[in-house]
Amino acid sequence: MALSDLHLATEYRTGQNNPVTGFYEPCLNHSSEYRRAVGFFRSTVFYIVGPAILDFSKNGGTIKLICSPDLTDEDYLTIESNSSKVDGVLSKHLIGEIDRLLEQDSTAYRTKVLGTLIKTGVLEVRIAIRPSDMGPYHEKIGIFSDTSGDLVSFIGSANETWKGWHQKGNFESIEVFCSWRNPNEKQRAIRHKDYFDRIWEGLVPNLSIVKFPEAAKLRIEKSSFNNLEDIKLDNVALPEPKREPFPHQAAAIEGWLNNGMRGVFEHATGSGKTFTALLIIKNHVENGKPAIVLVPSRLLLEQWADEISSDIPHATLVLAGSGNTKWKTPGRLNTLSSPSSDLGPRIILATMQTAASKQFRNEVYEGEHLLIVADEVHQVGSSFNSQTMALETGARLGLSATPIRYGDPEGTSAIFDYFGPVVPPKFTLEDAIKSGRLVEYEYYPCPVHLTAEEAEDWTSLARTIIFEVGKLKKDKNGKKALTEKIKLLLIKRSRIAKKAHNKIELAKQILADNYAEGQHWLVYCEDQAQLTDVKEALQESGLRPVEYHTSMQGDMEATLSWFKNFGGILVSIRCLDEGVDIPSISHAVVLASSQNPRQFIQRRGRVLRTATNKRFAVLYDAVVVPIDTEEESDQIALLKSELARAIEFSDYAINRSAGAELRSIATTLGIDIDSFKNQGIEED
Repeated sequence: MALSDLHLATEYRTGQNNPVTGFYEPCLNHSSEYRRAVGFFRSTVFYIVGPAILDFSKNGGTIKLICSPDLTDEDYLTIESNSSKVDGVLSKHLIGEIDRLLEQDSTAYRTKVLGTLIKTGVLEVRIAIRPSDMGPYHEKIGIFSDTSGDLVSFIGSANETWKGWHQKGNFESIEVFCSWRNPNEKQRAIRHKDYFDRIWEGLVPNLSIVKFPEAAKLRIEKSSFNNLEDIKLDNVALPEPKREPFPHQAAAIEGWLNNGMRGVFEHATGSGKTFTALLIIKNHVENGKPAIVLVPSRLLLEQWADEISSDIPHATLVLAGSGNTKWKTPGRLNTLSSPSSDLGPRIILATMQTAASKQFRNEVYEGEHLLIVADEVHQVGSSFNSQTMALETGARLGLSATPIRYGDPEGTSAIFDYFGPVVPPKFTLEDAIKSGRLVEYEYYPCPVHLTAEEAEDWTSLARTIIFEVGKLKKDKNGKKALTEKIKLLLIKRSRIAKKAHNKIELAKQILADNYAEGQHWLVYCEDQAQLTDVKEALQESGLRPVEYHTSMQGDMEATLSWFKNFGGILVSIRCLDEGVDIPSISHAVVLASSQNPRQFIQRRGRVLRTATNKRFAVLYDAVVVPIDTEEESDQIALLKSELARAIEFSDYAINRSAGAELRSIATTLGIDIDSFKNQGIEED
């Protein structure tokens, strides 16, 4: 059958005439080649068309795809300063995207289908890059052709994504031109084909065309099926056409609205805080109003950018910070944050450090029209980041599993004064586990002692702290506000416990006794020195750990990718505390536990993420205890904080007997654990 046998409409609109069953599938069934140039591309489209793409492929059909990556300003600068680095920059970006798709149950199978199409030669991908001072390549054009030379071309708003084609996805429209219908349409269809071929060969000015990097190709092919016959799309459920909020998310949004669009969501890790916030942001910007989203790190900036692009693709998104500098163009930030609804949906995504700068704050068009959202809102309370709270806005929303700034009542108060109170109901770790958002876990506290030298250092600092606190005067409420000097002394003392030398041997023993090939183990360390010692100790016992931290030698993304897909032992520092999710982690050894509850709550949450075939997680916790509480009475404060953390961990574990034993120990020593649960020093 030929394309000319089809009776196609001149246009298709979502909700009126189904673009998949009415246009896309019939054209594939009658074509030998499909050319597609598009702004965004995701593998989900190959599941929506289902058997049609397989039949097309098995009948010898081929696809040529041109798409545009979402590169950062830093990436563009790297490429333009040295053209030989194009392949490396693209490889890093694409491998990261491939890994994200493979990690998620909703996209993993379809990504393997995509890899199979590439592996079998059905699909060839080329990347379009424009100069950094121009916008991204965002054209949308497609051409079907058959063996007789007939053409069907189309142009319109649809991206090559699930939302772009599905009847219940975005509201999209396309115009269709058939070469056999009349001379005008034939001319348009031929012109579209010739134009695509010029782009494909890199003959269009201000548009560089790069072949799909070999490293990225190998990565996606490695996870593909052996051949097209192995693809069983009937075994995979269709994705939901629209993500609906869970009851706790809907309740939070309602509570926030009832509180005058002010408040903080105190929801546990894994509860979907980002999606809840995106629902609020989407509703706000679709009324033609701007929003500012604040994040504390580059990693979260990238993750939020991906989420926004996916859930609110029609919004103009501008990044500020972590190498993104286009917002500094005179007048751009002011215009984007203005109340003019004619500008459409707009979102400014910024790091807190950038948003706190005078230049950023001076450029923002303040007013009731502006929504501000702060992820990990506790970070806004630091002395520098708190300058962002000088922005005058209307709606305000904070997100954090632990919004209290420990040891910093002033910073905590400033956060709640600006954003509003915690919006009930809270969504706790127990709630997250019961609802299946996090997996259950076993918890094993492992006692370890300070060395004689470490115990002496602890005692010396403890006495200095007592002396300094003794000099403080009480305020009108009868409390003593800790000075920066005392806070630094407390942090210095706590690091003695975090870096206790005996923890190295403990980690070595735990892994030697329990690690099995193929498992995903994470070892949390305090700093580079401890990480190096732990890594060397594990290597001495015949294990092969890899390290992951911001100052490491080598490719961070490649290391993380390898670990996610093949398992092993990852030795890391605090860069995993916020922003990096590795759901496949099955075991964790916690060596560097802070007295700040936020840190160990975050670390536990990272380990409890759900993943395919992951039924539960296992946590080993190095708990520093004195050898003798009477002879080492200076360590009682340390014991209290260690027991507080251990009991918090054990209260929600599968093996709760450990918690009962710890509470018994605390009672015997006359320690009121509950009074210690919210203590700690905020380390910004």
